[in-house]
Amino acid sequence: MTLPARRATPTGTMRTGGGVRVETTGEATTTAAPAVAVGRQAVVDRDRRVVGYELLYRSLQPDAPRPSGDQMTADVVLSALTIGVGQLVGDKVIFCNAERSALTGDTPVTLPSHRTVIEVLETVAIDDEVIRGCADLVAQGYRLALDDFVWVDGVERLLELASIVKLDVRAGSRAELEELARRCTPYGVRLLAEKLETDDELQWAMDAGFDYFQGYAIERPQVVRASALPPSAAGHVQLAATMLTEDVDFDELERVLRREPGLVVQVLQLASVGADRGLRREVQTVREALVLLGTVKIRQWVALTLLSGRPSAGTDGLATALVRARTCELLAGSRGLGDPEFAFTTGLLSALDLLLGVPLDEVAVSLDLPDAVTAAAFRHEGAVGALVAEVASYQGAVSRRTPTPAETDLDAASAAAFGWAMPFVSTFAASPAA
Repeated sequence: MTLPARRATPTGTMRTGGGVRVETTGEATTTAAPAVAVGRQAVVDRDRRVVGYELLYRSLQPDAPRPSGDQMTADVVLSALTIGVGQLVGDKVIFCNAERSALTGDTPVTLPSHRTVIEVLETVAIDDEVIRGCADLVAQGYRLALDDFVWVDGVERLLELASIVKLDVRAGSRAELEELARRCTPYGVRLLAEKLETDDELQWAMDAGFDYFQGYAIERPQVVRASALPPSAAGHVQLAATMLTEDVDFDELERVLRREPGLVVQVLQLASVGADRGLRREVQTVREALVLLGTVKIRQWVALTLLSGRPSAGTDGLATALVRARTCELLAGSRGLGDPEFAFTTGLLSALDLLLGVPLDEVAVSLDLPDAVTAAAFRHEGAVGALVAEVASYQGAVSRRTPTPAETDLDAASAAAFGWAMPFVSTFAASPAA
């Protein structure tokens, strides 16, 4: 089979909306680091169609000490949830590296199982605990790939669970690689040739019968960068305390999340990803997201946030966002405009431009949320959307000290919302990460 001409990868930066930038060079830039960055590299099939992307750890601080493998896994997973799986890989499959702790369940993997391939690193020792963990991941719907594969004692046990074997074309002679591929054939796995750097190597892999291909000959790693809303240190502590109890109090958990816009974005996107078979859920409130996720998934997500804690943003935008959300909630209830929790969520999301420093239309494009939520929060459609616009306009007038009607329900609700939000904002401002 003759290869088509390789398409050159342009150099530069492409903006995909919501503050999301894809840097096609794969190199760090000298601009101010945004809050989230994750690398990705395409995996293609024999027709050069992209079937998935491997997610790669990328540090926001090049001079910082290299984190542990567990921390890198947590960072990659949370970055994917923060940016949005749809923004990051579209409808393609996710390939994610996993250290031993991710395989055994100590480090949770909260990516959608129906579209995620867990890469078992070659450094992982094969023992009963790892095999049990891998079998459990497969039972949950994940697929396994054996990364940088070499034949070692006991590897047959992993081959029986794996769907893909990745062979490093630079790790041995072509004859050795062909023999290794032949030994894997009886296990029914697909073969992926990785670290392909030249068209000659890619042509050889095609001729040798490999199914998938990855490397510079296909595409250099891209760095996807985005603004994000990191949780506060206080929020981390409150989450941990709430989740450590034997019986999780959803009311208390919701109370913590309602004051943490960054965590709200993550939990909504995590719940919206959908169940097995790729079905997307329409999640419109924090409580609905918590119920859909369940305590096990929530505990996993909280563990990731604790493992990959980030520095937090300032308090001015946070105060505005929380007051707006609470005001919308109060007025939706008193005016009979629908679900107050929905009004709270949309009001909170409508203030993300203040928290991220990114135009709201770009924020709307970047978040993978239900249409009803984005319509009300960002386009101000429907009764709740009009309410969000009214409250935002009122806040703007107050900020500019423009006269507003006195003694209205809006004025009273805003005052009550301010009193509700300020204790948390004060605690947030005093936290070490603020």
